[in-house]
Amino acid sequence: MADVQGMADGRTSTTRHPNRLLLVVAVLTLAVAGAACGPRVAAAPPCGPASPPDATADLVLTLANNDRAASGLPALAWHGQLWCLAASSSQRMASSASFTHHDLAGALRSSGYRTLGENILRGPSEYSGDQMHSAWMSSPTHQANILSGSFTSLGMAMTWGVDGQLYVSVIFGG
Repeated sequence: MADVQGMADGRTSTTRHPNRLLLVVAVLTLAVAGAACGPRVAAAPPCGPASPPDATADLVLTLANNDRAASGLPALAWHGQLWCLAASSSQRMASSASFTHHDLAGALRSSGYRTLGENILRGPSEYSGDQMHSAWMSSPTHQANILSGSFTSLGMAMTWGVDGQLYVSVIFGG
């Protein structure tokens, strides 16, 4: 014989062992309280560095923010997750000696940003941050990314390719 029977509204009722219901309620209460008071799982650390990882990235960020200030725009903040996307883009280009943009549509779905943009550069290994920024500001589409009011942060990564060239990617997010 069953210990519970169905009721018309989908609830159940204990008919033979009412103490079992109290035991179940007590166990569930303890389980919920234990889960609420138990150890917390730490959030995953951010993917990339909390600030520009080198003098070149720091300079490019500073120069971009100087141009944004001159245009009446707020400064871009450094963002480690965007650095991860930029590092992936730079590595992909360097390892294949190709010069193509990152798939930002795929990255957008996982980034948490509403909009993304990318500036890329390939040049001699001794290319400086000043030269990178000048090259981007001389290109209308790259300058548009730097001066876009839609973007609030960036991450930049660079690496050297199998061909000896420097590969740089700056990912902007907003």
